[in-house]
Amino acid sequence: EVHLSISAANKRFLEEERRYNSTTPKSFLELLSFYMKMLTAKQASITGNIERLEKGLSIMEQVQSKVATLRTDLQNTLAMVDQQKESTDVLIKQVATASAEAEEEKKGANQEEERCTDLAEDAQRIQAQADRELEEAMPAMEAARSAVNC
Repeated sequence: EVHLSISAANKRFLEEERRYNSTTPKSFLELLSFYMKMLTAKQASITGNIERLEKGLSIMEQVQSKVATLRTDLQNTLAMVDQQKESTDVLIKQVATASAEAEEEKKGANQEEERCTDLAEDAQRIQAQADRELEEAMPAMEAARSAVNC
């Protein structure tokens, strides 16, 4: 009965005041209320997502900066490694050259040692022969000395 009386009251208001008055059903008001709540929830969700994505972007920028720094460090390190490799190659060549020279000198020293050994053996033989000849000549020299002392 209340709902029907509103319609009659609206007609009377139009006749007396010459203005329209409309009534909205409660379900429509509930729909609007639900829509406002849903809109607020969605806005909060979207705001949260925006903050999360901005934070992620910030982290990505920091990581990119660190990666760029690491790349620079890596390039510098690789350059230093190349320089050290080159100096090591030069050092290896010098050591190889020195080893070859030392080997040549060792061969020469071995040959000289063999020659000296041969000379020492010859000198030993000559000395042994000289000692034998001296022993053979000693009795004759002793006899000559005794003959001179007489």
